[in-house]
Amino acid sequence: MKKIRLAAAALAVGLTMLAPAVADATPMPLTFGIYPGGYAGGGSTTGKPDNPAEIRKALAQLQSGHTPFLLRDYLGCDSAFPDDEMQYLAPGRRLDVVLGYSGQSMPKWQTCVERTVQRYGPIADTISVTLEQNAVPQPNGDTALVQGVIAGKKAAGRDGFDRLQIGFDEVAYARPFTQFWQHLAQLGGAEFSRSVGFVGVDLYPDSGLPGVPPVPDLAGFVRQTLHTVRTQEMPIAGLGRDVPIRVSENGWATHTAQRTPADQARALTTEILAVNQDRAADNVASYELFALRDDVTGSPSSFDNFGIMTDDYTPKPMYWLYQGLISGLSRS
Repeated sequence: MKKIRLAAAALAVGLTMLAPAVADATPMPLTFGIYPGGYAGGGSTTGKPDNPAEIRKALAQLQSGHTPFLLRDYLGCDSAFPDDEMQYLAPGRRLDVVLGYSGQSMPKWQTCVERTVQRYGPIADTISVTLEQNAVPQPNGDTALVQGVIAGKKAAGRDGFDRLQIGFDEVAYARPFTQFWQHLAQLGGAEFSRSVGFVGVDLYPDSGLPGVPPVPDLAGFVRQTLHTVRTQEMPIAGLGRDVPIRVSENGWATHTAQRTPADQARALTTEILAVNQDRAADNVASYELFALRDDVTGSPSSFDNFGIMTDDYTPKPMYWLYQGLISGLSRS
């Protein structure tokens, strides 16, 4: 453990030494964050319950005083308010809210989006409507995405939340989802283009997810994917370079003997550094890691083992390396 901490400290020092060169390329370093839970859709529904004290301790170590720091928060229209993630807010922390669509009528959906903006606007930097509609489409989900973004933008303006960005997430690959983006543009037109505050990218190369093949060049995949989103997808909907890309999810599962915590550390560090290298070229504003802990350590399901800590909050090597990356590359 001591060697891991020393390695993280050395990484932070090395990255800090590179800061002047980075600053020459862009004045805005990445904002970092994490999903502070363990559960991932598709995995076990009987994972260990959260331990709030351990979560607070882990978040404080990762953040190490750097601000802003994002906490990813998944909600539905029927979610309780205030929700569990809000207990982890602290100075310098902001929410990245994901509002899932589950088939409501458009008037009810728009009301749900407006209520979410009203509730979370003071403590959130971003609200993403629907989730991964391009890869896991819901009936009428494209319409919900477009109308949700437009309704959210209007509500944020009406309520005075100038800092709040409304957008949506997609699972992104090195090839464009042309038809998906064309449909959004057709449904939303200029009003949609004016309303989108960011595009969230969920990156899972060589993640261990079912059907996702190994990627030999992780850094190349990340840079090509972000460039594809910027130059081949976003222009279809009239989104220019002023609309930032946010890496909303990025993870690597340790669910087999061949996918070790050390391998996780190498893969995710490679991917984070690639995102950081690309941030100026493609206006990438933030990076969030998925997830803080495993839901069920030792489960054969990849969905249960994305954590940079085990399900009893024992750090994996990537925990300490992520702390070092945040210290070396974050905004402040």
